[in-house]
Amino acid sequence: RRALPATVRGAWWSFIAPPANNFLRIMGFEIVGRVFDAEAFKEYIETVNLDWISSVTVHHTASPNLAQRPKGWTIQHMRNIADYYKNGLGWRSGPHLFTDEDQIFGMSSLWKPGVHARSFNRNSIGIETLGDYDNEDPKSGRGLECWHTTAQATAIILDKVKKQPSNSTVKFHRNDPQTSKTCPGKLVEKDWFLDLVSNYTNSTQPQDLTLEQRVERLEKMNGI
Repeated sequence: RRALPATVRGAWWSFIAPPANNFLRIMGFEIVGRVFDAEAFKEYIETVNLDWISSVTVHHTASPNLAQRPKGWTIQHMRNIADYYKNGLGWRSGPHLFTDEDQIFGMSSLWKPGVHARSFNRNSIGIETLGDYDNEDPKSGRGLECWHTTAQATAIILDKVKKQPSNSTVKFHRNDPQTSKTCPGKLVEKDWFLDLVSNYTNSTQPQDLTLEQRVERLEKMNGI
């Protein structure tokens, strides 16, 4: 895993590299340049009003895949993607967050709807997971690490709005009736991902589970 610079950890999230292009920031890509580990993201999310959301929608990037980003994302990657969304596709904003094996990258403001899944945009935060999970394994290696990061981000958001992970609060892009995509990948199972998220939510206490349930959950999380 990459070592995070001091400005990415803990309470220093507000000082992380601001976007180089103020126009992108104003026009719907307000948090390009922000990078978080899980601890910093949890602190940041406490400053955000999420009254507008009822769910999190999970995606995979497909392209680029893991092999094309062997060291994960960089801030410049986020700037390039934001420029493509705005100037290439004409979008007013994009997904809210991108994840890789150990970091959460900002894209669009979490205070308002983005653009990521037609049926879910209005009340769902969109998270893009690095990788192509029609073909790459989500349950081992870097793929599993990326999905753990996405699960952590999802759990932090759901804890903020006091919701538990379920089919109604965690959506896959392919659940959108207006798409034929397999996103977030044919190899990613909803129940498996919900178990990952549950492992990180404050609402799921270990003492609530039997030993057998704990073992079963760990096996599912690690693809055993």
